[in-house]
Amino acid sequence: MVAQMNQDKSWSEQVEHFYQTMSELADTSIEPGHARHALSELGVIPGFLRALLVADGTVTMALEAYFDEVIRIETVRQEPRTLPCDLSVLGMKKGDTSYFRRVKLLGEDTGRCYAEATSLLNKNAIGDTLFEQLVDEHVGIGVILRNSAKGSFREVLQIKRASLFAGFDVYRTYRVSLGGVPAILINEEFPIDLYR
Repeated sequence: MVAQMNQDKSWSEQVEHFYQTMSELADTSIEPGHARHALSELGVIPGFLRALLVADGTVTMALEAYFDEVIRIETVRQEPRTLPCDLSVLGMKKGDTSYFRRVKLLGEDTGRCYAEATSLLNKNAIGDTLFEQLVDEHVGIGVILRNSAKGSFREVLQIKRASLFAGFDVYRTYRVSLGGVPAILINEEFPIDLYR
C-alpha cells in the first residue's frame, strides 16, 4: 500500500513537472526554412529521426513504413486533470480541466517501444464525438485526426534533446488546432539508439 502511494506521488510529481514545462512553451512554431537550425542544437541525430522530429504528419504510419511492422498503441494512463498553471499555447488557465493521455507506440512483432507520447486535450475546443474517438485507448491521435478532423492544423513548437517522462533522448512538442482553435498539445519522446 505504501509503495503504491509513493508510486502515485512520483507519478503526480512527474505530471506536475510536465505541465509546468508545457506552460513555458513559446507560442511560436518552427517554420519551413528553420528546421535545420532547430535540429542543429541536438547534435548528431539519425536521418529518419530528424525527419520525424519536424514532420507534421502521422508518426505511426511513418514508423510502420520505416521499421516494416505494425505499430500498436498501448495506453499508459489517461484521465482528466486540473491545470496547475496556465497553458497559454492551448488558451487554458490554471484550474481549467485538461484531459491527460500517455501512450507507447510499440512494434507489434518486436515489442520495441519506438516512441512515447503525452497529450493534453482541451475538451472545450473539441466536439464530443471527436473527443470520444481521441481517447480511444487503442488508436493514435494522428490517425483519428487524419480520418475525422479534416482541416486540422499541426505545428511543431519545440524540439529538445532531453526527456520528460520516458527516459528517452529527444522529444518534440507540437500543437493541433481544430477550426483555427488550439485544441491538443502532444509531446513525443524518441530513443535515439533505436533509430541508428
